[in-house]
Amino acid sequence: MPTNIAKPISFSSKCIKAAWLSNVKDYNIKEKSIVVNLGLDKAWITSTPETYLLPFSSSILKDVSIIKADSVFLITVHDQNNIGAIILDDHWHHLGELIKFPRDIPLWRSPQHELGIVEFDPYVVTGMSDENNPCRLKQYQVKVNLWYAPAQTSAAIHNKHADPDFLEVHTQIYGHGRMQKFHTKDSNTLYEDLLLSPGQTHRPMANIDIDQKFVYPWHQYYADENCIWMAIEFHLAS
Repeated sequence: MPTNIAKPISFSSKCIKAAWLSNVKDYNIKEKSIVVNLGLDKAWITSTPETYLLPFSSSILKDVSIIKADSVFLITVHDQNNIGAIILDDHWHHLGELIKFPRDIPLWRSPQHELGIVEFDPYVVTGMSDENNPCRLKQYQVKVNLWYAPAQTSAAIHNKHADPDFLEVHTQIYGHGRMQKFHTKDSNTLYEDLLLSPGQTHRPMANIDIDQKFVYPWHQYYADENCIWMAIEFHLAS
């Protein structure tokens, strides 16, 4: 089987280059890049001693090689000058142009890109079980897109995205932001801040309900600075 299969991503731009690699072996990373492990096994990296990225985690890497990985996503920020102009690229939209969403919340989304199908036990991925159960394995379509919001943006408290809901995590690309959790749909009920610096991916926030569907706490993204981040979504395949 061919190795280091690279596929271009629709939201790559002059500011931010993105690529998806599968069946990775001895792949050299020369430029400073955010590397997200989308595989279900560790992504091993050359260093002294050797190190690795856990599944659904990320780091900023340079001048190393990925020894072995199922699937990784690479993001390189090439030009930070006027980086906010990324929302003027083709097919970027204010969220209110795509769904019912307040136009006074400055939140923009890039085109969404489908990467392919993965199979995993959702109970393990969400931390509700430590052991894979073959009976619980399900297939999911992986979708990625970028988001942009200026400093001090609260991107709307919610606890549902779709029906059935998908699993999501976010990787910080530019600026500093946070994922916030709330007891209710009220900003005064904040109970957890997950701080995100460039190169960080937060752990999945969803649990599994009695109908084996993903369920979320009330949550939102908050931009402390002008921020670009990537959403990674896992949709149940039909």
